[in-house]
Amino acid sequence: MQAAVRSRQVFLLRIVGMLCLCGMVLLAWLLYPPPTQPGLMGWHQALYRADFLKQVISDTSDTALPEHIAPEGPAGPWEAIALPYTDRFSPPAFPGSDASRSRTTTWYRFMITPQVQDAQDPARTGFYLPAWKAQGRLSLYQNGVLVWYGQKNDASQGAIQAAGYPLLVQLPFSGPSVVTLRMDMADGGQGALAPAQIGSYDELRWRYRMRWALLYALPGAAAIILLAASIVLSVVCGRDLTHPCQYLSAASIFYTIYALFFLGGGRFTYMPQPWVTWGGVNALCWLITTAWLFCSAIAEVKSLWLKRLWLGGVAAGSVMTLPVLCPQAWLPIFSIGFYIYCCIVPFSMLPSLAARLWHRGALAGLAPIIFNLMLVPALIHDVALSYDRIGIDHVDVVPYLAPLILFSGLYLLYKRFADSMRTAEQAARQLQSRFESQENALRDSYERLRQVEQRDLLSAERQRLMRDMHDGLGSTLTGAIHMTNGDTPHAVLRQTLQDCLYDLKITVDSLESVDADLLVLLANLRYRLAPRFQAHGMTLEWSVKTVPPLVWLTPSAALHILRILQEVIANIIKHAGADRIRVATTVDGQAVVIFVEDNGKGFVANKQTAGGRGLHNIRWRAQAINSRAHWSALAKGTRFTLWMPIQQPDGAVTTLSPGMSISAMKRL
Repeated sequence: MQAAVRSRQVFLLRIVGMLCLCGMVLLAWLLYPPPTQPGLMGWHQALYRADFLKQVISDTSDTALPEHIAPEGPAGPWEAIALPYTDRFSPPAFPGSDASRSRTTTWYRFMITPQVQDAQDPARTGFYLPAWKAQGRLSLYQNGVLVWYGQKNDASQGAIQAAGYPLLVQLPFSGPSVVTLRMDMADGGQGALAPAQIGSYDELRWRYRMRWALLYALPGAAAIILLAASIVLSVVCGRDLTHPCQYLSAASIFYTIYALFFLGGGRFTYMPQPWVTWGGVNALCWLITTAWLFCSAIAEVKSLWLKRLWLGGVAAGSVMTLPVLCPQAWLPIFSIGFYIYCCIVPFSMLPSLAARLWHRGALAGLAPIIFNLMLVPALIHDVALSYDRIGIDHVDVVPYLAPLILFSGLYLLYKRFADSMRTAEQAARQLQSRFESQENALRDSYERLRQVEQRDLLSAERQRLMRDMHDGLGSTLTGAIHMTNGDTPHAVLRQTLQDCLYDLKITVDSLESVDADLLVLLANLRYRLAPRFQAHGMTLEWSVKTVPPLVWLTPSAALHILRILQEVIANIIKHAGADRIRVATTVDGQAVVIFVEDNGKGFVANKQTAGGRGLHNIRWRAQAINSRAHWSALAKGTRFTLWMPIQQPDGAVTTLSPGMSISAMKRL
């Protein structure tokens, strides 16, 4: 499994490498297009040679641009030069320096012979500079007439134009002409020029736009995308990726600042140039630092002392290069030293980074490390270009390499996040599977226990019925059998057998489902006892009202209630001498109450019949259903009260079988 994952990562690395190579080839072709023949859109040709003239003017009071000069430029010792060309005759001056009192003006002259495709419809002629650099002011003349000039009209301000910025000017004259470029710079200022192109304006315009998009729009768009993506990923990712996300977000912010200051530095006319330079240098150094910190966080390499030393050195470098502290003459040395420090220190943790990533099988994590290593030669190239040590026709590499580092970091974070989400989903599925298996096991166990409990309940209920029939019906039938051996009157024997039948019917009635309705149970009892009342000439007054359902009214509990009422009514018929019985129900708070009243001679239970077995059975059955039985004397007769709770507490013993609870009875 691990070998398959590693092979997949190697394949992805190869694909990413091929895409990067193709992108670099395409970028090189767009930035340095090969010479082409006149196309469908028009014609163009490259100008690799020009005439050069340099003038040093001691009087700096007159800085206004003349609108007209000699058609072939000012008189002087012109010399032929090859393009690209960098003026290094004067000692370098740095942005913001105004100590000099003289001005240097350099002239570049081009002899142009446009090609016209159709004499009746001559094409518009354009002059295109793919790259130029002027530490001051640039202006363009055609046949001695001012055609274009830069926004900085004062050369002493020392505005610098970053190398690589393209320029496209539409020439007013389409015939053979002389195009002259003028650069006005403070003494010691530098200027450079790439090979120019002349041709159809429509042909050159797409080249200008493409180069401008690649130099400025592409890094800017990459900066915005990286910044937004890193912030979103920081919000989405969990705690395990907090530090890598923070480092990547910081690197994206510093890359945005770098693109803003370095690539757009020539446009910050409202900021002093020293601060623009300081912002670009420090943003790049902090970008390198946070990129390496991101790699260490991905590889989980601690090295706290090295990180503190590194961050302390970068912070000290940022303070030392402040324009208010660093002289302009020392800025190049400090900047180069700053770059070297930021690039050399990470090499001390490089072996541990590579080893950790290799052993963990995270080969994709090597991509940002490789790109970081590639950043060193790219930075050397860009510094050499910045200080005119290589031709101006080169472009900065760091603005294109830094997004590769950050995009590879985004890919790693996304991959880590996707892997963690996949792991979480697998864990959730495993947990769900285990939960379902445990639930099924518990269900099976519960079903087995329920079946066992049901068998026990049925067995207990059979035993209860058998015991009840043995103690009640069985003893009565036994007595009836003994009566047949004697001289017992037939009426007594008949009444005894009739009582046995009533007892059996009541037992059967208790087994019927009444759905927790006490009134149904009482109605069955009334129906069974009505013939006995008629036989004894007694009147039954039925005052039963609707009562709440008793959820605990199971067959066993119903039999207890029927036996209690049967015993009470039997005592009234045998001993009270009453001719009227009243049965009523009511609700008393959280209880249902049954009243049985008669108009007989009355008695007090605890005095007259304290040792009677019938009263003892009534109290025992009432206690079995967690109820209370009570007798009270009336003006004429006796009142029996059976108090029963509406809700039985779980665990209350309500059957003849010990330990049988309400919850057990509900499942019966």
